[in-house]
This record gives sequence, structure tokens and C-alpha cells, in this order.
Amino acid sequence: MTDPVVTPPSEGGGGFLSSNRNRLLLLLIVSTIGIGLLAFRAASGDLSYYVEPDEFLAQIEGNEGDRWRVGGRVVEGSIVQRDGRPVAFDIAGETGEQISVTYERGVVPNLFTENAFVVVEGGLHADGHFDANSLVIKHENEFFSDTPPPDSPSADLLPAD
Repeated sequence: MTDPVVTPPSEGGGGFLSSNRNRLLLLLIVSTIGIGLLAFRAASGDLSYYVEPDEFLAQIEGNEGDRWRVGGRVVEGSIVQRDGRPVAFDIAGETGEQISVTYERGVVPNLFTENAFVVVEGGLHADGHFDANSLVIKHENEFFSDTPPPDSPSADLLPAD
């Protein structure tokens, strides 16, 4: 009886990618890196923060052409409307500093009202007001199933009965 001919593996192999396991491993590494980069890029807009009016006023000197996100509460009695649509208002930070905001284009959220916490995005206009092209309501971090307590920031948002 003759033994079957066994051919020894060739010297030098086919390199790293000659094995199915190595190709699969490389594909998984490349896919993971690609998905990670896409997720980071998609989330980068959400990672940006906002400054309060006092920080904005302190940092604006020399940075007038920059784009800013400023967050604060809409000052009571400051909303100016044109054709039933808010176009200008003031926002105040926790320290009481205020800035005037104009928002003449874009959608005004339904929850926009006095004392609502808003984040506006835009830049400083030549005449000194903040010219916003984006307006977002930042929801409070407290929720009530009934009437909020009088010391809550949300208490001012509900109409009196």
C-alpha cells in the first residue's frame, strides 16, 4: 500500500491575509474604526456647549465674528412680536446679566414663553444685539405630575388658574 502524498506548506505563506480568520479580524477592526468615526462625527454637534450671558459678554471682546451658543431665561416683558410671532427678546443668566436677542427667521418652538430656558445660536450683530438663527427650548430637569412648587423655575411657565 502506498502512502498518500502530503505536500508541505509552502515557505513564505501567503502573508497575513491568506487566512480567512485574519481577513475576518481585519474586516472587524476596520469596521469598528469606521463606525466609531461616524458616530463621533455625528455626535460632535451635540457635544458643543452653551455659555451664559455673563460668560458671553466677558468673552465677546475680540471674538465678534465667532458663532456662539448662549443659554438663559427669557426675561419677563421683553418679548417683541411682529405679526403674532416673537422676533426679539432678552435673555438673562443666573447672575442677572442680560443680552438682547433678535430671531427673525426660523421656527419658534411652541414652548417659547417668558421665563423659558432657551439656547440661541448665532453671533453678535454690529449694533450690539445677538442675532440668532437657531432657537431651542432647553427643558427643565424636573418633572411634576401636578402643580410645581412655587420656588420651581417651572412654576412661572404655567398660566394661573
